[in-house]
This record gives sequence, structure tokens and C-alpha cells, in this order.
Amino acid sequence: METDPRRLGPGEGHSPAPATEDDEKYGAPVDLTRVVRCLLAARWWLLGAFIVGAAIGLPTAKFAIKRSYTATAMLRFGGLPTIEGLGAPSDATQTLGGLLQGIFVEGSLREIGSRTGLEVPTYVLGTWIQAEADPAQVVRISATATEADEAARFANTVVQVFLERQTEAQRERIREAIGSIEERLTAAQAAVTAARTSYDTFRNRHGIADLTTEQETAIEQAAELRATRDRTASEIDALEARVEQLRRDLRSTPRTALASASVGASAEETERGRLQAELASARSSLSDDHPRVQALRQQIAALDERIRSGQAEKTRSATATASTQYMSLQAALSQSQADLEAARQRLEGLTRLAREAQQRVEQFSSIEGDASQLLAEVRVNEQLMQELQGRKARLEDALRNPDHGFQPMSEATPPELPEASKKKYIVAAAFPLGFLFIVLGVVLARELRGLKIRTAKEAAFWGRGPVVGTSTWPRVPDAIDDLVADLDDFVPTAAGKMLVVGLGEGAPELAMRFASRLSNDWVDTTVVGGSPFDEPDLRAPSLPPDAGGYGHHHAIALAGRTHHVDQLVAPELQVEAWEGADSGPALRRAARLADRVCVIVPANVTSALELKDVKTRLGRTRGVGYVLIDVADEYAEQDDRVGPVEAFWACVRE
Repeated sequence: METDPRRLGPGEGHSPAPATEDDEKYGAPVDLTRVVRCLLAARWWLLGAFIVGAAIGLPTAKFAIKRSYTATAMLRFGGLPTIEGLGAPSDATQTLGGLLQGIFVEGSLREIGSRTGLEVPTYVLGTWIQAEADPAQVVRISATATEADEAARFANTVVQVFLERQTEAQRERIREAIGSIEERLTAAQAAVTAARTSYDTFRNRHGIADLTTEQETAIEQAAELRATRDRTASEIDALEARVEQLRRDLRSTPRTALASASVGASAEETERGRLQAELASARSSLSDDHPRVQALRQQIAALDERIRSGQAEKTRSATATASTQYMSLQAALSQSQADLEAARQRLEGLTRLAREAQQRVEQFSSIEGDASQLLAEVRVNEQLMQELQGRKARLEDALRNPDHGFQPMSEATPPELPEASKKKYIVAAAFPLGFLFIVLGVVLARELRGLKIRTAKEAAFWGRGPVVGTSTWPRVPDAIDDLVADLDDFVPTAAGKMLVVGLGEGAPELAMRFASRLSNDWVDTTVVGGSPFDEPDLRAPSLPPDAGGYGHHHAIALAGRTHHVDQLVAPELQVEAWEGADSGPALRRAARLADRVCVIVPANVTSALELKDVKTRLGRTRGVGYVLIDVADEYAEQDDRVGPVEAFWACVRE
């Protein structure tokens, strides 16, 4: 038995497409077409900004940015010399990289600036100097200036100041060693005097005028051997301590070391340089009393104060290479171990000879033996004092001409060509691009101010649901005809209740007008082949405000319709227009009882954040669709549907 399609109730005779979750993102947060139209509309402003920036940037790059020349002087580092009585330095600050860092200390930079006559802050002066060393210990010191001759003089001055400071550092080390030896000499002199006094007193008391030549020779030989033995024992103690110290230094010394170092400008210094260039450009066309000139001066003064206070940190760069200190320590350790072994063997021989000499002295009478012992003390202390005096003399000779270990290889000469630099191009491009981006930012900020929805793609993205229709209505009253006609595509398969909710000012009225027009159009123009007794009475009074037990809304029932689709069907569609508050429990209850909710979104008025909150206010995530109205003419020809429109019309309340 066939069923009369005109007698089917809602949901019978056809299977609606399964509803999907609408809480996905469709469209785009900002329609690219909108951005393109905005930029095309402001193209003359953008072009003008680019031209103005170029008019400022090109002269600035040509006249404010000067050419730079770099001159280089070369040195060779042979290592700090080892002076008898002055141990070689072994701490990390005395490596080549550490020595080169001395160029960039405040005192050195101030002295360089004073000699060259460059009246710039030391942190700026440091950025014009570079120092580096290769694995062969060849040091290259480069300096940059605006003139070739000035660059050569600058580099040679840097080398001169550096070598002078190294010489002074070595001289200070020698002075400290001399001071230490003088203290030991004073003690040795006192010991010699005391030993001589004891010896003379003993001879006078016992009436010993002189010892025989044989006795004196034997005593002196024994004393000399004993003194040599004692010195050798002291040397062994010193060598053992040195070997242990070298081993500790070797364990704590890295295998690589700093080979080159340079100091770069801090962020504040870089910004200050940029502001100075901008100030120079502004003063070329503006008076000193102009607000822009005054503002730039205040900014520069603030940066100067920050730099002077030490809050601006300089950037430093360094290059590592094989540590010469590590290799030097290894060589020194090997040499010291060899010296220690030789000293131990020598001590063994000296001990045997001193014992034999002492046995010969002990053959003298007891008084003569005591005298020989006292004389030996005199000889030992005299020899120690002579040795210390010799060390002091050698240190004094080294003090008159201290060796810092650096040998000049070549002086800096004026370079023939300036340095290849892109500063002019950067400055020339920075001004027009900067002006262009400023105007571009202003144009986009004005276009996107308030994040107002203008296109269907934006409504779908922010509303997280499909846009089922787009129209210029109500600004263009007749446009509602095309809007309703577009929605007719899905009417034959739509069933259940659809709640129409408006956003913004005048929302209830728009919702009522839209719902009423849907009903009239779908009954009067879309329905074909229906029986007279099946057509609804559009003049029937609307449902009371509490119809259905929720909210304030009007319901318009559309029933008994047939369509020429694949088969004749007669779905029942009830359109309800919400007239209550735009949020609250009543709206959520009405939205949940409906099969789908159609939200009327006025373009150019509704914000993205407001649209993003719609599903929360409705209390549902499925079956929410949007109709974008009052669309501007330039966007009316774009996509009028975005997202899963079919899923919206097929959605039914569970």
C-alpha cells in the first residue's frame, strides 16, 4: 500500500542528512578580499608615504652615512718571557685572548681617544676597534674611521697604547719580584752578620787566631758542599711545589682559549645612533624649536643617562682556538719534572760529598771543629746573599727594558679602498619602508577597528557555524526576495522548528520580518501542486507569548506543502521569531527546544567578539546557522554561503 505523500508527518517519508558538530572553524578571521580592497582604496596614501620616506632616506644615506676605512696592524706573540726570579704567569687572564681584552678596558679606550682626538664615548670607540689572533699567535688589530689616513693613525695608536700597557704590566710584575727579593736580602744580611759575629766571638774567646790553610780549605769545601746541598734541597722543594701547581693548573685549564675579542654596541647604543641620524635628518629641514627635534633630543639624553649609569650592557664576541696556555703548561710540566729528577740525583751526590767533607773536618780538634761549623754558617749565608743580589741585579736589568712578548710585524697603512658596507642601502631603504609600514598599519587599524563582521567568511569563522545566506537587506528592501529564494533550496527537506534570533539593535523586529517573509514566500511562491484544503491560513493569529511554554516569540507554521523534488514530500516546518531578551535562561530554553537556530547578523555592526559568544548565549553548539544582512555592495557578490549549510538544515533536536 502506497502512502500519500501529502499525508506524511514531519520526519516521515525522507531521511534528513545526519547533523554534524558545528563547533568547527570555517571561513577566515579576516577576509583576504577585504584586506585587498582596503589596500587598493589606500594605495595613494601608501604610495605617498613611500615617496616621502624615500625623499628623506636617500639624502640621509648620501650625506649622513659616511664611508668607512679599516686599517690593520699586525703583531706576533711569542709568549711572556720567563725571568729568573719571576715565575711565568699561568692564570687564564694572561692568555692571549685575555691580553687582547685589555684593549677594550675603560682606561685603554680613554687613552686611545685622547691621543687620536676622537671625542666620542668610549663605548662607541670600542665598536670601531677589532682584535683577533690566529692559531699561529699572529695578532691583527684593526681600526675603522671615515678617512684612510685617520684609520691608519687610529690603528697604530691602538697598538701603541696596547704595547705600552703590556710593558707597564710586565714592569709591575718585575717590581713586585724585586720587592720580594729585597725582603729576603734584608733577612740574609742579618743572618750573615749574626753568623760572622758568632764566629768572631768564638775565636776570640778560645784564642784561635787563624786556621791553617788545610783546615780552612777543608772547612770551606765542607761548607760549600753543605750550602750547595741545602740549596739543592730547597730547589727540590720548589720544583715539587711547582710540579704540583702545574698539574693543578693543567687540570683547571681548558684545552681551547680565547683567540679574538671585540666589543659591540648595546641595544641602547644602537638606538642612540639611530636617533642621532634621525635628529640630523630632522634638523636639516626643521628648526631647533620644532617639537620633533626637541623630542629626539630628549630621547637621546635619556639613553645617554642610561648608558652613563652602566645599565646598558655591551655585547662582546670572542673566537676560540687551541689554548697556548694549555700547551705551555704541558711543556712546563715536562721540563719541571725533568729538572726535579735531575735535582734529586744531584742532591744524592752532594749529600755523599758533604758527608765525606764533614768527616775530614771532624778529624780536627773539638775547638777547631766548632770553629769550622760556625765558619760554615757564615759561608752559607754569604753565598745566599750573593745569589739574591745576583737575582736582584738581573731583575733590575729586566726592569729597565721589560719584554712583553709581542713583536711588531707591520704597521697599519692607509687603505686604498673604503670598506664594503650596506649601511647606505639599509638607511635608504629603511625610511621609505618605515613610512610605508606606518601608514599601512594605520590603514589596517582603521579597517579592522572594532573587529566588525563584513563578509560571510568572517561570520562563519567567528560564529563557528555555517552562513546559510547573505543579503543587502534591509538597506536594500527588495534584496530579501533573492535571500528567501536562495534559502528555498533546502526547504523541501527541512522539518521541525527553526528559531530565528536577531543580533544587535532592532533584532526582534528584524527577526519577525524575516520569519514572516520566509513563511509567505515558501507558501505563496515555492509550494506547487498542493490541495486547497492543505494550504495554511497565513492570517491566523500568532501564537500567544507563552506558546510552547518558553520565551516570547511568534510562530508561523508551514504545513501541507509539496515540492517537485525527487519525490513528492510534505514536510512540516515551523518558523519561530524570538522577541525576548538577547540572553538569559528563556533564550537558552527556546534555542534548545528548537531543531535549529537561525541567527540574523547585521554586517558592519556586529563585532567578532559578540558573534563568537552567540553559541554560549544560545546554550547549544549544534544546529546554529547565520544569515548575514546589510552587507556592503562591494562584498555582496562574494560567497553567500560558507560552511556545512546542508548539515544546518538537516539538524533535528535529539
